[in-house]
Amino acid sequence: MDLLPANQPAVEAHLRRLGWLASDEPLLRLIPAGENTGNRSLRAETPTRTFILKQAMAGAGDQAGVTGLDVEHAFYRAIAGSDALAIRAPRVLGSDPAHGLLCLTDLGTGPSLLAAYSAPETLRGDQQRADGTLTALVYWLWKLHALPTTPLAGLQVFRDRNRRLRNHARLFTEPLTTPTPAPLSPALQALRREFAADATLAARAQSLGAIYLGDAGHDSAAALLHGNYCPESWLRHPRMGVTIVGPASACLGPPEFDVGVFLAHLTLAGLHQSEFAMLMGSYVTPPGFSYPLALGFAGMEIIRRLLGVAQLPLTVDDAVKLAWLQTAREMVLR
Repeated sequence: MDLLPANQPAVEAHLRRLGWLASDEPLLRLIPAGENTGNRSLRAETPTRTFILKQAMAGAGDQAGVTGLDVEHAFYRAIAGSDALAIRAPRVLGSDPAHGLLCLTDLGTGPSLLAAYSAPETLRGDQQRADGTLTALVYWLWKLHALPTTPLAGLQVFRDRNRRLRNHARLFTEPLTTPTPAPLSPALQALRREFAADATLAARAQSLGAIYLGDAGHDSAAALLHGNYCPESWLRHPRMGVTIVGPASACLGPPEFDVGVFLAHLTLAGLHQSEFAMLMGSYVTPPGFSYPLALGFAGMEIIRRLLGVAQLPLTVDDAVKLAWLQTAREMVLR
């Protein structure tokens, strides 16, 4: 059963068999919903409601058969018991493992916050308000990392090493070893060669990667991580301001990783160090939390987003990017 708009009659019949559609509830249309990365995502419309359907595409799973959609499903289930987390994320309405299907509540058609890279005010808003975008994002991350992990420790989906190894390569190895297919300016190419030849930087990246994989210890207790806490995973919402999606890389690991990725993207969106300090004052750090470790992860995320495969829609010139990269190297090496 392929989840495609052109396959609407078959999809409607299948949803009815699953009980996801009432017997007298017609499926009016299926339209694309968000970016499709490793799965199909469609918005289903009926006369009285909408909901989101996702299907893992063939070959999207790892050797153990775990797909990003499996991870999303487990993540949304894990946070469902926390009102502070669940209110800003989709709720699972149903799953059909035999066909790789997941049914979620619809958070609306608001865009992601990718525009923040060219318009930082998209994030800043009025931070004196309790529902300010950045305030809400920091609060949500704190509550996520405070979630008890004992019930999750036995779930293979959050400890799947094959998926984490792929993420590890993208984050800690490829940015320093594999040329990006995206064109880089001569100045950025020169700095990339310099970074690639820096044995100290490579060694520190390797040690950070070992912590991410769970092969090296860290003082903070493992937390449930979102895994990609950045503007592409934040959606504008007319009532709540911002909602959070895209936890396909969720896992149990160091909370410093999520915080580092978060700070990296705030940097790339043009926010300043003074703003970080004010923001993170409302993040209640877990016992043993290390800001130097978080900054190391932030530095690697900046390097991969500027020199690696996952390029961002940035409008700044080379001078700014070069300054960010030098700062990122200092973050990693501190």
